Order: sequence, then C-alpha cells, then structure tokens
Amino acid sequence: MASIIRRTIAGGVVGGAAIWGVAGIDDTSRNESGEIVESGDLGVFVTQVGDCLNAEDPNSTEWSVTNGVPCSEPHHWQVIFKGTVTTNEYDEAIVANEASLVCKYAVEGLAAQLSDEKSLVYENATSIDLQPTKESFEQGDRALDCLVGSQTELYTTSLLD
Repeated sequence: MASIIRRTIAGGVVGGAAIWGVAGIDDTSRNESGEIVESGDLGVFVTQVGDCLNAEDPNSTEWSVTNGVPCSEPHHWQVIFKGTVTTNEYDEAIVANEASLVCKYAVEGLAAQLSDEKSLVYENATSIDLQPTKESFEQGDRALDCLVGSQTELYTTSLLD
C-alpha cells in the first residue's frame, strides 16, 4: 500500500424508488459467514465488509449496482469498512470531507496490519469511497463504504485474510 490516492465516487442513483430498489439488490450467493461464493449483481446499499467488487462502469462517478465476486476471482475493489456520514443536512463538501477522513483512517489501520506479502500484492492500490448523492441523502441514505483496489489492476486475494 505504498501509494494510496483518494478518489471519491458517489454511491446512489437519481430518483427515490430507483435508489432503494436497484441499489438494494443482492444476486450473489453467500456462505454462512457472509462471504460471496457465487458472482452476481450487488447493490451499493447491501455491500458487506470483505466484499470484492467489479464496477459495472468503472468510469462512472455514480454507482448503484456493482458485480460482487468471490475474492479468489479477479476483482478490482474490496470493501474494507462500512460506516455512515453524521451530518444532518446535505452539503457535498462536508459529506466528501467526512468520507475522506473516515476512509483515510480505515485504510491506514488496514495498511498497518498487512503482511509484507499482501503489501506487495496491493502496492499500487488506491482507495475510493462510496458516499450518498444529494438525491439519495434526501431519501435517508447515510451509508459510506471505503474500498481499496484499482481501476486497472486485478486482484485474486482478499486484503482482509
């Protein structure tokens, strides 16, 4: 984790019903411990810590659905922390700042615990956060996901093992 870069991606889509419907789907199969064992569509509102993901459109700045995959299969991103934003009124700068700080501390905590082998595998990884859009915030969305990975590199191991 030598070069962690911050980039923000807003989680959610425009339109109240679409947000809760599409972003809440989980077509993956999970084992008893909650790990994904079969790939499928995975809404950003139902991700879990440890989930490995591939974006439907990696160039998009808004995600509502990703492709959840077992971490042993090629993937770009992994959820390392889930939290919530604490502000009561939506202000893009405040939400982005809070998400940035929360994810910075989550990434630093994880990086301090990584083995040398994992550090080498993920040495070019970056971090991103999924945070509410104005529209999803107005519908009650306060979810914040911190992800580590890369838009260009593929991984076949979990950061959390």
